[in-house]
Amino acid sequence: MKRWTTLLAVFAFLVAGASAAQTASESKTKEKDAQATMHMESTTKHKGPGPNTKVKTETVIGTVKEYEAGKKITVTGPKNKDYSFDLDENVAMKGTANVGDRVKVAYSKSDGGNKVTTIMPAPVASHTKKTKKTAA
Repeated sequence: MKRWTTLLAVFAFLVAGASAAQTASESKTKEKDAQATMHMESTTKHKGPGPNTKVKTETVIGTVKEYEAGKKITVTGPKNKDYSFDLDENVAMKGTANVGDRVKVAYSKSDGGNKVTTIMPAPVASHTKKTKKTAA
């Protein structure tokens, strides 16, 4: 009987330790993902009824390296590669884009020449610690 109790206690201890290690690992992964950079390109083609169309899209999450309002934005993305986008009066700005800010730039261009660029703040992980307030 003592062997089963000891075995059960050891098993419970191992399960609890693995669970705690997994929770710490998950929180580190979430923080890393929130700080991550990203670059993605895609092409969508439509064939069939109506005109055949093709739309190219590009999305970058990174840090603003250069910004000239209404002219150009350069964002440093994955592997410290710079991505530049020409801007015009039709750019959609959600928030501000200052050098050093983390932003998400979404760009699309149709084969008809229509361009859409959207710039918005990118999520940043919070590094603040919660502290208990005590009554004085």
